Amino acid sequence: MASKKGAQAALIVRQLGTGYPGNRHALSNVSFTIQAGERVAVIGANGAGKSTLIKAIVGMLQFNSGSISIFGKDCYSSHSLVGYVPQQNDIDWSFPVSVYDVVMMGRVRHIGWFRLPRRADHTAVRDTLAHLRLAHLAKRQISELSGGQRRRVFIARALAQESRVLLLDEPFSGVDQQAEGEIIEALDIMSRRGITILMSTHHLENAALRFDKILILNQGEIAAFGAAEEVLVPQTLRRAFGGSMTLLSDDLLMLARQRERSA
Repeated sequence: MASKKGAQAALIVRQLGTGYPGNRHALSNVSFTIQAGERVAVIGANGAGKSTLIKAIVGMLQFNSGSISIFGKDCYSSHSLVGYVPQQNDIDWSFPVSVYDVVMMGRVRHIGWFRLPRRADHTAVRDTLAHLRLAHLAKRQISELSGGQRRRVFIARALAQESRVLLLDEPFSGVDQQAEGEIIEALDIMSRRGITILMSTHHLENAALRFDKILILNQGEIAAFGAAEEVLVPQTLRRAFGGSMTLLSDDLLMLARQRERSA
């Protein structure tokens, strides 16, 4: 991954508090800053607030307190800068739409409502599909795709949208090792274009090896935020995940340090 020295702040979250009916404090006093081009993994136990944080930044949840800014703009006026890959269960995959059409949806802000795509829009979609090695699936219905292919199609939509920040909610859930590798390859393409990535995941090994920083959530609050070798320490992991993480913590630290030496 490219150096982030001197990069502009892409995402600033300050004292964020938000939640749902019946659980108004799913997140409480959450603050962090991500620099442009950084890759940040959000980890934590089930119910820690990972998806809630992603949805608040996307604008799907109103927040009760605090603020979110994207490249210096209030999040309510800067959602055009953000691409979003939701969890698989949040999408109706039976909807009759092709891969090409899903990626073209990323061009809507450029095309304008009730207008037809221009030549430049079709070129952008074809180029994006080619970059992510999805061109051969362009005419396929999304219902016919594998889990990994579906995630890559939504990453392609964000790339065609010309997003500057990409938010992904558990993209590795329910996919095999080959699909996982293909998703990582797609994220690498986004990174080479300078796109900032924030991803929630249960895949701690990938978080340790492939991300600049890790944000650990515990019961809606930040337990730690920083480089993997700084935050993947036994006491923090035990607090966030329980005693079962004691043995795994040494392995994660070894992976993090291995990544740091090879960077």
